[in-house]
Amino acid sequence: MENQLPLPPGSSRSSTYPPPAVATFASGKSTAASRPSTLARARSVSGRSAEPSREPLIRSGSVPGVFCRPMPSQPFSQAPGPFRSRSVAEMASLMKPPVLPSRGKCTNTTSAATEVESIEAEADVDSEDSDEEEEDGIAEGFGFFDSVVKVFATTQEADYRNPWQTGGIESGAGSGVAVRDGRGAMRILTAAHCVADQTFIQVQRTGVESPDMFVATVHAVRHECDLALLAVDDDAFWEELEPTPMGSVPRHRSLILVAGFPVGGEELSITEGVVSRIEGQLYTHSNRRLLAITVDAAINSGNSGGPVFDENGNLIGIAFQGPKGSENQGEVVPPPVMHHFMEGVAAAEARGDGPSGYQGFPSAGFSCQELTNPYLRKHLGLDENTRGVHITDVFIGNTCHGMLRAGDVLTRVGDREVANNGTVGVGKYGRVSVKVAFTTFQCGETVELGVVRDGKPAVVSVVTKPVRELIPCSQYDRMPHYFVYCGLVFQPLSQDYLEAVGENYSPRLTNLFYNGKQSEDVGQVILMTMTLSDSVNVGYDKLEDTVITKVNGESIHDLKDLVEKVEKSAAKGENDEGERTEELLLRFETCDADIIIVPAPGTPDAKEANQRIMDRYKLGKDRHLPPHTLTDTRSCIMPVTQN
Repeated sequence: MENQLPLPPGSSRSSTYPPPAVATFASGKSTAASRPSTLARARSVSGRSAEPSREPLIRSGSVPGVFCRPMPSQPFSQAPGPFRSRSVAEMASLMKPPVLPSRGKCTNTTSAATEVESIEAEADVDSEDSDEEEEDGIAEGFGFFDSVVKVFATTQEADYRNPWQTGGIESGAGSGVAVRDGRGAMRILTAAHCVADQTFIQVQRTGVESPDMFVATVHAVRHECDLALLAVDDDAFWEELEPTPMGSVPRHRSLILVAGFPVGGEELSITEGVVSRIEGQLYTHSNRRLLAITVDAAINSGNSGGPVFDENGNLIGIAFQGPKGSENQGEVVPPPVMHHFMEGVAAAEARGDGPSGYQGFPSAGFSCQELTNPYLRKHLGLDENTRGVHITDVFIGNTCHGMLRAGDVLTRVGDREVANNGTVGVGKYGRVSVKVAFTTFQCGETVELGVVRDGKPAVVSVVTKPVRELIPCSQYDRMPHYFVYCGLVFQPLSQDYLEAVGENYSPRLTNLFYNGKQSEDVGQVILMTMTLSDSVNVGYDKLEDTVITKVNGESIHDLKDLVEKVEKSAAKGENDEGERTEELLLRFETCDADIIIVPAPGTPDAKEANQRIMDRYKLGKDRHLPPHTLTDTRSCIMPVTQN
C-alpha cells in the first residue's frame, strides 16, 4: 500500500490546494479562525456527480449568542427587501383574511392609510375597548403563533486539534414550535444546529403572562436533516398549549408566514412571503442534499428552528438557512423531511431501539453520468425511448453496493422514471436529482430499480442503507476519536479535523476528502496528527498529518484496528512466564514510505515514556475509541477508561 496516495499534479506538501475560501458570518466578520473552512470544491465535472456530494467545507458556524448556520447561505441579517418583520398585532390587522397574490411578490390587501391607523390603534393603551378588540382579533386569526417558543442553549464544541479536550463554552438562542411527535407526545420541533453540542437547554413560551423559562432535553436529533425534538418534563409548560397541525407541501407562490426570534429584539417576530421553489438543496449543517423549500421572505439570524406556517396556520416547514448571494430568501425544511424524521424516530421507539435507533436518510451510493449526449447513448446501445443515467462507480457499504455495477444504466427508482439529465419527478416538488429520490425512503425499505445491463433491461431490488463515507462530514454531540502512544497522536481523517487545522494540511488530505472511497481493506484514513514532544519521539514532528498505512508490516483498516495491532505487539518476545526475552520496537509506516520507530508496548522505555507524557501534557486518558472495540486488559500502556 506504499505510495498509494499521490499528491495532486503540480502541488507539494507545503502548498494550499485548493486555494482557501473565506466565509462571512451574520456579524459581518470574516472567519479565518473558530473552526474555519479553507477547502474549496476540488472538482466540478459537467455531467458527472458523486455520492455523497462534497461542497466547500463550511461548518455552519454560529455567531456567539445567535444560532444560525448561514453558509453556503447569505447571512440572514444582510437580506434587505420589501418584507419587514411585524408584530402579531400588525399581522392580525393586515391579514384578515389573507389573500394569495396572483403574480409577483406577496402584497398587503390593505391600504397604507389603513396600516397606519391599525398601528396607531395598537398603541392606544388608554382605550380598553380597543385592547379587547385587538386581543380578540389576534386570538381568532393568529392563535397558532402561541405555539412558537424561544430556545436557549449552552453549547461546548469538541476540539479536533487537541481531541482530549473541549472548546470554550458558548450560549445562544433560536426558535422552535410545539408539535405532537409520531407517538402523540408533546414535543418542541427545532433546528438541530440550535442544540448541536448542547450541555443545557431552556425554552420560553410566547403569548403568556409569565415569561418563565423551563428546562428542556434533546429527545431526538438528526443532524443530516437539521431537525431535533425537545422534551420538557414540567407539565406547567404545556398548560393550554396546543400543538401545531402538520401541513402538506405548499403550492408555488403560496403565502407563508415565518415566525421566530431573530436578532434585534426580544419578542416574537413574523415575516411574510411566498414559496419560490421546492427542490433538492445542500443542508449546510450536514453536507447532505435533501428536499428543501426556498421562500421569498425576510428570515433573519435567530429565526433558525422557527416554524413556517401556511395561511391556515398549518406547519409547512422549519427555517434553517438562506442561499448565499441571494437577497431576501430563506430555506425551509419541508413537510416530507419533517415526516421522515418524526415517523422514523417513532418507528425506532416502537422497535425498542429508542430515538437514537432512527438511521436517517438513505444514500444512493453511486456516481453517475448524464446521458444527454446522443453519441454516448448510441455507444451504450440505448434506443430513443430508453432514458436514465450511466453508473460509473458504486460505493461499498451503501444502498446500491452489490446490486448495481459500473456500466449499468439506471432507468427507474421505485415508480419514478429517471430522465437523461439525472432527475426524477417527485409529485408536487417538480424534478429532483435521482440521488435525492433515494432519501425519500426510510432506511431498511426495499426499492426496485430498473436498469439496462449489457444492453438488456432488468430489475434489481435494493435495501436502503444510511450513508457510509471514508471521510465523515461534520459530527456533533460526541468527542473525537483518538489514540496516543509514546506521544504520537493518531486520529481518523474527518471534515472536523480539516476545519480545525485550517490551511495547515497537505493537499493529499483535500484530495482524500473529495475523492476518497472506502474499500474492503480501508475503512478509515488514519493520520498521525501531531507529536507531544518527548525524547522518545524526537525527529518525528515533521511527519505530522501524515497517513499511517501499516503497523509492524500489517495493513490497518481503521483506528480500532491500529490500536489492536499496537497492543498485540506487546505479547511478542515473551516466554511462557510472561518475561521479556528480547527488546522489541514498534514500527509505523506512512503512505510516503517514511518509518516511525518507537519502543514496543511492555518495554520499560514505553511504560516510562507514556507515563511521562501523560503527566506532562495533562492527558486524562490515552484514547477515545468507537464502541465495541477491544477492552484493554494489559497494563503495558496506561490505565484506560474506555468510552
